[in-house]
Amino acid sequence: MGWRFRKSVRIAKGVRLNLSKRGVGVSVGGKGFRVGIGPRGAYTSTSIPGTGLYAINYFGKQKNRELPKVMQKASDQSESEGFNFEIPPELASNSTSSALGCLWFLISVIFFFIWWPLGVVGIISQIVWAAKSLNSPTGKAKNYFQQGKIALQKGEWQQALDAFLKVLEVKPEVNSLYREIALLYRRLDNPEEAIKYFEKYLAHYPDDAVTKLNYAVTLGTVGQYQKAIEVLQGLPTEMKQELVVINALASAFLGLNKPELALEILEKGPVRSRKTMNEQMKLFRYLLGLTYKQLGETEKALKQFYKIYAEDTDYEDVRDLLKELSPSFGG
Repeated sequence: MGWRFRKSVRIAKGVRLNLSKRGVGVSVGGKGFRVGIGPRGAYTSTSIPGTGLYAINYFGKQKNRELPKVMQKASDQSESEGFNFEIPPELASNSTSSALGCLWFLISVIFFFIWWPLGVVGIISQIVWAAKSLNSPTGKAKNYFQQGKIALQKGEWQQALDAFLKVLEVKPEVNSLYREIALLYRRLDNPEEAIKYFEKYLAHYPDDAVTKLNYAVTLGTVGQYQKAIEVLQGLPTEMKQELVVINALASAFLGLNKPELALEILEKGPVRSRKTMNEQMKLFRYLLGLTYKQLGETEKALKQFYKIYAEDTDYEDVRDLLKELSPSFGG
C-alpha cells in the first residue's frame, strides 16, 4: 500500500492552503461548498456537512464523446456542408487560466470583507487583466469570430466572411477557420477562392475526409474534373459507398465525356433499395438518365427522367429532356 499525505492549513477566514503528495493548492469557501485550484487544476467541491459525503468537479473535464463516423457526416449533402459554430481551438481559452481568473476574483471578494484594501487591489487587478485580454490579438480575434458566428446564424454570408477574414488578420495561425471561409466563398458563388481555402485547410488537416468531399465537389464546379476524381478516389472505402460520393464521381466522369465510367460508378448506387426520392436520389437518377442518354439507351434514360418528373416537375431540365427523347410527352 502506498503512503498518502494531505494537510489543510487555514490561512484566513474561508481560505485554506492544501498540501498533498501531488503538490500545493488553495481553496476558498465555507461548509458545503468550496472553490479551489490544485495540481489537477481548478475545481468546485460540494459536501453535506457531518456526513463525510462530498463531490469534486474539475473545470474543463468532459466525458469523451464518440465522434460520428465520416460516412454518417457525408451521407447527406446539406450536412456535409454544415458550418462549425464552435470557437476554433487556436482561440479557445486555456481552461486552467480562466479558472484561475475566477478563483482570483472570488479570493479578492473574500478578502474585501476580511481586509478591504487587499480585496480592492485584487478586484482592480482582475479588471485590468480582463481589459488586457480583450485588447490582445487573441481577444480581438475572438470578438471577430463571435461577430462571424452571429452573421452565420442569420444567414448573412458576406458579413460572416468579412468577420472571419479579420480573425486571420489579427491571428494568422487560426488554420481551422480556413474551412469555414472556403464554405462561405462557395455559398457566395466564388468557387475559385473556395478552392484556395480548402487547400490551405487540408494542408493542415489532411485526414478530414468530409472537407475533401466538399473540396472535390467544388473542383467539379470549375471544370477540374480529373483533380476532383483523384480526390474522391482517395476517400475512405466506406465513404465512397455513400450516394453523395457516387454522384460526385459520376458527374466528374460525365464532365470528362466518359459515360462508360460514369455508368460503372452509378451501378453501385441504390437503384432499387431506396424508395425515398430525396435530393441526392434525384441527382443520382438524373445523372443515370444523362449517362444512358449519352450511351444511346433512350428507353433506360426515359425511365429515370420520368421517375424524377413524377416527384418534381421542375427539376433541372428534366422536362426538356423528356420532350427531346419522347415526342409523345405532353408535359
